[in-house]
Amino acid sequence: MDIFKFFREDLSEILGVYYDNEKIFLARFTDKLEIADFNFEIDLDDKTPAIFQLAEKIKLICNQRGWQVSKIGLVLREGTAVTFQTEFKNIPANEIANAVKIWATAHANKDACYTSIQVGDEIWMETLPASTVEDYISAFEKNSMTLCALTEFPQILINEDRPLTPFNRAVFAADIVKNKKSPNILNIKISTWNIKKISLTAAAIFLIALTGFSAKLAGDYFSSKTHAQKAQERFNSQNDTFILKKDFDAVTAEIKRFNGAISEQDINFQKFNALVKIGKIADGKIFLEKIRAADKNFEIEGFSESPDAVKNYLSRLKNSLSHKVKLKNSSEIDGQIFFSISINL
Repeated sequence: MDIFKFFREDLSEILGVYYDNEKIFLARFTDKLEIADFNFEIDLDDKTPAIFQLAEKIKLICNQRGWQVSKIGLVLREGTAVTFQTEFKNIPANEIANAVKIWATAHANKDACYTSIQVGDEIWMETLPASTVEDYISAFEKNSMTLCALTEFPQILINEDRPLTPFNRAVFAADIVKNKKSPNILNIKISTWNIKKISLTAAAIFLIALTGFSAKLAGDYFSSKTHAQKAQERFNSQNDTFILKKDFDAVTAEIKRFNGAISEQDINFQKFNALVKIGKIADGKIFLEKIRAADKNFEIEGFSESPDAVKNYLSRLKNSLSHKVKLKNSSEIDGQIFFSISINL
């Protein structure tokens, strides 16, 4: 098996979506293009936000049709985002990105999400508040789908060869994901690597290496961000192949270090099992920074983007590890919840 092929992100099935308030228009990319539309009206009396209702319906459609879609591109209706088209004739090419950012900040805020596309001297821009974008991402994430593209259909691209139809919008959304094109208001690089596979493999290697992990090594091992989080940051900003090799080299070096240290330590399987559970039940919404172990007492420090995620983590610790679990303190800084938890086995 080609190891690089195994770890590459699967983009073989992508779904482009457009919703016009009456119908959901879908464009499914596999080895061919398949289009379909479904009647659907948002229930305004429902307590569930509109975007969550839409994501649930799309997931239901996929399940009913046997589609294994996880990658989604969504084209918004006109007027959802703030858009603007103009000429940038007298602005140097290297200053255009900054000009777009200034425009977006003025129309949303300093945390605005924005994107643009240029055709000749004309440039088309759009922006949404970060909180709105987070709602879209969360809605699909809740339904086990990843929102990879979010945009309105750029007016600058409308012409006789590309009339503005609902299906064209859906195809356009899927094409952004498939070919990693602009404009994408999420403003992210769509990685060609499957981060989940890499993270799980790295975690498995670490657990094998930590068979004799002692309490003394616990604080040292968990003193930094999880390996998966670091890998995610590097994958988003650097060359994929280079980073993959570098990542596994780091894992190998860490295994050697732990094996050397473990050989000099007394094995304490109770604490080792507790550490494994503490890390295992921390889902992708909980990030552990430090774990201190002394006798039967543990103290965990970490952060999350959601108070509910911290609450759920506490509940899982109590159910699987010990009833003597206590949230010592928590504070919100820049939208993140930092917490400290004590455990007595």
